[in-house]
Amino acid sequence: MNKFENDCLKFLLKMVSTKSLSKNEKAVSQVVAKEMRKLKYDDVKVDKLGSVIGRIGNGKIKILFDAHTDTVGIADIKQWKTDPFKAVYKTGIIYGRGSCDDKGCVASMVYAGSLIKKLGLLGDFTLYVSCSVQEEIAEGYGIDFLLNSLKFRPDCVIIGEPSNLKIVRGHKGRAEIKITVKGKCCHASIPDEGENAIYKTLPLIKGIIKLNKKYIRLRRTQLGKPVISVTQIETKNASINTIPDNCSFYIDRRTVEDETKKQIEIEIKRACGKKVNPVRSGTSCYDTSNRIKIDYLKKFFNAWVLPSDHYLVESAVKSYKKAYKKNTEVMLWPFCTNGSFTMGERKIPTIGFGPGEEKFAHVANEQIKINDVLTAVKFYSVFPLTFSEKKIK
Repeated sequence: MNKFENDCLKFLLKMVSTKSLSKNEKAVSQVVAKEMRKLKYDDVKVDKLGSVIGRIGNGKIKILFDAHTDTVGIADIKQWKTDPFKAVYKTGIIYGRGSCDDKGCVASMVYAGSLIKKLGLLGDFTLYVSCSVQEEIAEGYGIDFLLNSLKFRPDCVIIGEPSNLKIVRGHKGRAEIKITVKGKCCHASIPDEGENAIYKTLPLIKGIIKLNKKYIRLRRTQLGKPVISVTQIETKNASINTIPDNCSFYIDRRTVEDETKKQIEIEIKRACGKKVNPVRSGTSCYDTSNRIKIDYLKKFFNAWVLPSDHYLVESAVKSYKKAYKKNTEVMLWPFCTNGSFTMGERKIPTIGFGPGEEKFAHVANEQIKINDVLTAVKFYSVFPLTFSEKKIK
């Protein structure tokens, strides 16, 4: 491993060892900004949310590389073989929370900027490398804030997320829904005197299960089929010997192209039963007779697909061949990224590419191969000049 590669490894290990749960990215942002300055980026800024943006060049065509620095938390630390917030490097693999999702991509993109300068791969483009925050809890919020502060519209965006070094031209969207059921509390020794809110959620959850089975029979789109799951159940109760008067459960709904927020809302209402005739209040629906409240949380994240013959996809394929002397597979992601904002909402041509395997994201013993990280640097380094030359033509 030469000095450049070793420095990239050290940077990644430092990031993984710097805890950065969503909304708590300040420490890792400082690590990233310091590294960009050490690598002699032309300009480095940290915005008010904590996203870091580094600039290389000053050309006409604006290219944005984006990877996020925040991570999800830890469900059960006992499942981890190592400390999730202390990077471990063993037999070519980095272990730790955020190694795969998404700090491996951050390291590749940051070091690609440095390599572009070292090798003189400059042209009539300006490359911005953004290491954005709060992606895990609100795709698009961090990068939206960042782009608004920069006051420019990129000509294209590459989203750095685990793709196993394959080019991605689209992905599913996502909707988050919370359903709350009201009951009547009483002492657990006389349950018939109350209405157990947990029990009242059961037919609603069965309705969601039935809805997912319905999706299986739908016609497959480019992005596959919609998926819906109940992911969390909670109740606020005075004690374990009290019948609960409330119970909420959360739904994760993955969308495919052309689905709308209105369509999702109608399906959820129907899944809750014909008696649900909600009164709208902001982003919530409330059925006063059944005492069922439906909250459509945060934002509707759009699904998107870029045509396979789009000049951005063609530039990415050409860049891949230049970097690795072979052809590649162009695929679609089943999960959601900041691309829901850049392409799904703002219609900025976007692709995805990154080191790491999707199966290691969000799980215990998260990991990434350093060779994949270093391999990704080559693609990111070749792409800006290849894209800018093609766009100028």
